[in-house]
Amino acid sequence: MKTKIFILFAVLILVVSCAKDNPLNSSNNNNNQITIANYEGTYTEKAKYTTIPSAGPATEENVSLIVNKDSTVTFKTTSKEFTFNSVSKEDDKSYNSMKTEDGSTLIFSLIFDGNGNVNFSLIIQDNNTGTSEIYSSDKLTKTAS
Repeated sequence: MKTKIFILFAVLILVVSCAKDNPLNSSNNNNNQITIANYEGTYTEKAKYTTIPSAGPATEENVSLIVNKDSTVTFKTTSKEFTFNSVSKEDDKSYNSMKTEDGSTLIFSLIFDGNGNVNFSLIIQDNNTGTSEIYSSDKLTKTAS
């Protein structure tokens, strides 16, 4: 009798472990993962702009961030536009990217608040002159999906 109970218990464990919706099955855990594509839309507002070494006080510029379904992010001002194709996830709300373009190193970070807002910073380090430009905002608001 003990053998039958043991076999029944072993079969039951096997059935549960092979079940499609088993939370212990790691192949099923990627279905609800949040990526930057979950924040798809256009975010706009004014951002602070400074240069280092400082050429004067910080100014404000209109900025747009466009997060696309394909997980790319485009940063736009009236004079600059950068597209980030490789954005790394730190957690469900924090993302980073770094690239070199036209002799400058660009360091980009985003933090989404889950309520249609994003805080960001973009540092553009000119590798030839040693100067940096910094764009930052504590709150860009989602204006379009």
